[in-house]
Amino acid sequence: MTWPHPAWSTIATGSPSTSAKDTGVHLFCLHHAGGTTASFAAWRFPGLEVTRLGYRGRDFATFASAADALAERIEASPSPELALYGHSMGAILAFEAALRLQGTGRVAHVFLAAARPPSGMHDGVAAAAAASGGLSERAREVLLEDLALLAEYPGRPPANQLEVPATLLYSTDDPVVPASDSLRWASWCSAAPRVHDVPGGGHLFHRSNPKVLKIVENTLSPVPLDDPAAPGTASGLEV
Repeated sequence: MTWPHPAWSTIATGSPSTSAKDTGVHLFCLHHAGGTTASFAAWRFPGLEVTRLGYRGRDFATFASAADALAERIEASPSPELALYGHSMGAILAFEAALRLQGTGRVAHVFLAAARPPSGMHDGVAAAAAASGGLSERAREVLLEDLALLAEYPGRPPANQLEVPATLLYSTDDPVVPASDSLRWASWCSAAPRVHDVPGGGHLFHRSNPKVLKIVENTLSPVPLDDPAAPGTASGLEV
């Protein structure tokens, strides 16, 4: 499969001698509908490699073909461990890519942020996002192209099919995705996901709230979790 319009960029975020090959973790970030890789421009973590993945709805006939292309790109990483962070529509793509890759045993963690679960009922999100003001004509066109691809997604039943560790992020200030919808993701996860409320920043809270970066860093830290000096992590629900 050939990716039609590459839009990813890799950022080595450790020292010059530190990369995903050394730490074993390579994080891939997927933006929201109508967004770009610039959403994650400030995402840098000590000892981790970050790749921002871009997509355009117009480039794919189906949502499945988009997920296939993303999974193929992610799997090509030389790192033994992979992590995915998806925001809004990017979370659905991250979920689908993770399903395709979890059998490899390399997916260490999936972050699902500001998104309804993959039930196939995304009309409400699409309408709210499309109605948002302040967009240029071109930006609105891109948004609608992405949302058209999302509308094609048939969804999946809540069958606990995501078998890798997951973290859910939501904001009580999000006008597009209610917290109650984000919490329903648990039914698609085989193990109880970690849950974080990230107040402030509205629907795109990952752009401005440092708590998001800290959650990701703490979760993917190369320091062993049983080390007393390791950063704090959440287990179960944090609401």
